[in-house]
Amino acid sequence: MPLFITNIQRCSFHDGPGIRTTVFLKGCSLRCFWCHNPETLHSGYGLRYISSRCIQCEACVEACRQASGLDCRSPWQLVEYAKTQDGCSGCGQCVSCCPSQALVSTAKAYEREELLPLLLADRAYYESSGGGVTFSGGEPLLQSEELAPLIGLLKNEGISAAIDTAGNVPWKAFEQVLESEKGRADLFLFDLKAADPQLHRQITGSTNERILDNLDRLCREKAAVRIRIPLIPGVNTTPEEQERMAEILARYPNLEGVDLLPFHRTALSKYRQLGMDYEAGELNPPDSQTLLRIEREMKQRLSVPVACRGL
Repeated sequence: MPLFITNIQRCSFHDGPGIRTTVFLKGCSLRCFWCHNPETLHSGYGLRYISSRCIQCEACVEACRQASGLDCRSPWQLVEYAKTQDGCSGCGQCVSCCPSQALVSTAKAYEREELLPLLLADRAYYESSGGGVTFSGGEPLLQSEELAPLIGLLKNEGISAAIDTAGNVPWKAFEQVLESEKGRADLFLFDLKAADPQLHRQITGSTNERILDNLDRLCREKAAVRIRIPLIPGVNTTPEEQERMAEILARYPNLEGVDLLPFHRTALSKYRQLGMDYEAGELNPPDSQTLLRIEREMKQRLSVPVACRGL
């Protein structure tokens, strides 16, 4: 089966060591209200409408009428139609006929053999910088069965593979990318969004029990794990919640490190293009004093490296 991907970002510097190619996979089992990649949330096909590019030719509308018989009258109706997946086949006719690329698909299906050459194209950069390929999302481990053999192909080529995960998947998904005969992932970038179970459910739609259990299992497997904490103002930036997270992380002295990732609003345009409400639209990024306090306190409580992006 193919892998469903929203974007392949080359020359990435923030998704693991060295220069990397980051592959964003479709689908997620959480619903974080501040999500920075909303186009990855749903596993199926979807559309983004970039109205500033549109030349009002209505070629997309006509293409959909011919392909599906749907009586759509605007690109926004196409976006809503694709969102419901009610009869949308994901044929892409509306996208391919758009002369100004105002209508963009949020998913493309890649077979492993098709994807591998794209990922090997920057081999020289990986080798010179200690980089590699990172699989992100969404939640890449929702496609673990298809992802594991691709990691094996990369490892056969001497390319490092990292997985950026929120951890809210069955342990079997981790097992598939930990098995050495299939090509064991070299690094897990593991999100910790909240320690308090009720708070975690409130902000992500799911409890954190399975997430914390998977983190514990990963560390017992002696996998290389680097923690990522998104800092959401007024949500998990309080001293009490940060102390609870530090208590959890202190159990694992062999972590590769902890990255503090301040909230930002750069995803606002994506939500508009997807026809989605952005619940975090009124939030402001945390100020420098808050970031310095959290970084300082984490460094005091943990024995592993702690770094805050943006400071």
